[in-house]
Amino acid sequence: MEDRDKRLYPFKFVDKGLKTSWGEVIYKLADLGFVDSMVADGWFGGNTLSEMMGTYMERVVGDDAFEYYGLQFPLMVKVIKTVSWQPLQVNAGDKDAEERYDSYGKKALWYVQEASDEARAILGLNRDIEAGEFYSRCVEGSVREVLNEILPKAGESFIIEPGTVFAAGPGLTILEISECSELTFNIHNWGEDLPDSEQLLLEEAFDLINFTGSPAATVRLDPPDGVATSATVATLSHVRGGTAGEAGGGVREADVERSGNAAGGTTEVVAECEEFKVTRMEIRDPLRVYSEEPGCFAVYHCLSGEAAVQPGPESGGFSQVAFKAGQTVLVPSEINDYLLLPSRSGTILFEALVERRLSPDSYTGSTGTDESDPHIRNWN
Repeated sequence: MEDRDKRLYPFKFVDKGLKTSWGEVIYKLADLGFVDSMVADGWFGGNTLSEMMGTYMERVVGDDAFEYYGLQFPLMVKVIKTVSWQPLQVNAGDKDAEERYDSYGKKALWYVQEASDEARAILGLNRDIEAGEFYSRCVEGSVREVLNEILPKAGESFIIEPGTVFAAGPGLTILEISECSELTFNIHNWGEDLPDSEQLLLEEAFDLINFTGSPAATVRLDPPDGVATSATVATLSHVRGGTAGEAGGGVREADVERSGNAAGGTTEVVAECEEFKVTRMEIRDPLRVYSEEPGCFAVYHCLSGEAAVQPGPESGGFSQVAFKAGQTVLVPSEINDYLLLPSRSGTILFEALVERRLSPDSYTGSTGTDESDPHIRNWN
C-alpha cells in the first residue's frame, strides 16, 4: 500500500479452500479475519481484501456501503462441495449478531451448480413445532422427521433467511453469495462425531431458530425453454427479471417485472433484499455498465464461459481483466463505466451488488429518504 492515490482496477482473488468433516468450502471472496481474500495480480497483487478496505475504504465499496458497513467488506462468495451431510445449521440475523457478537448476521443465496440424482437438502421445517419438541428431537436424534427435505436440482436458487434451519446433503456443489459473515451454528450432527472446529451449539443458538413451518424459496433459472419459473418449495419475494438490451438501462429500473431475451443476452434477478441484489446474466455481446456517479461496487462470479472487464468510454486507467468459469472479480466503486465482454459462447455471470442501505433513525425508525440513488449502475 505505497500509494493511496494509485488508481484501482478490477480485482481477481486467490481461492482459499478449507476441508470440513462433510466436504469442502472454497472461499472466492471473503473478509472474515480467518479468511482474508488475497488480490491475485496487478499493482495490488498480494494485498488482502481487508488491507484494501483499510487503505482505500469508500473507493472500494462506495460511500453508501462504507457509511453502513465501515471497514467490513459487505459480501462473501464461496463454493460448497458436499460428500456427506452437513450438520443441521442456523444463521443469526443482523440484530442478534450485533447485540451478542458484535458482528453482522447472515442472509444467504444458494445457487445449485451441480446435483447428483440422489442429492438432498434441508430448508426449514415441514410443520410448526413447539420449541421443547424440537429440542428433544435434536437430542434424541429424531429431528429429521420434522424437517423440510427437498430434492435440489442444478439451476435452482434458494434464499436462506436467518433463523431457518438448513443443511446440504452429499452430491451437491453450491455457489453461496451472502452477507460477509460466518455466524452459523451447528445444532445437530446426525449422530456423527464432529471435530472441535465444528462443535454443536444447540443451546447457544436455540432462541435464533424459527419454529414455524415455512420452507425456504426456490427459483428455477435454467429450464429447457429458457424462461425462469418458480418452484413451489415456498415463496421468494422480489424475484424479477429483465432484458439487458432494453432501452433506458434495463434491469436497474424498479418497474421491470419480466424475464426476456435480447441481442445482448438475458438476465434474471435472482434475489433482491436490503442485504444484496443478485442477478444472473447470460451475455452474448458487449454490455456497458455505468452509473451517474461512482459509488456502487459490483462482484461478478463466472458460472460458465469466459468474460472480461474493459474500461468504458468515459473511464480508463486499467487494462482489460479477463476471468473464466469459477473465478470472481470485484469491480471497485470508483470504476463507474466499464464493459463486460463475453469471449466464449454460453458465458453466464452472477452479478452481486449492495445497493443503498440506510440505518433507521433510533427515534423514528425511518431511514430518512425515498430519493433515487445516482450511484446505482445501469446496463445498456
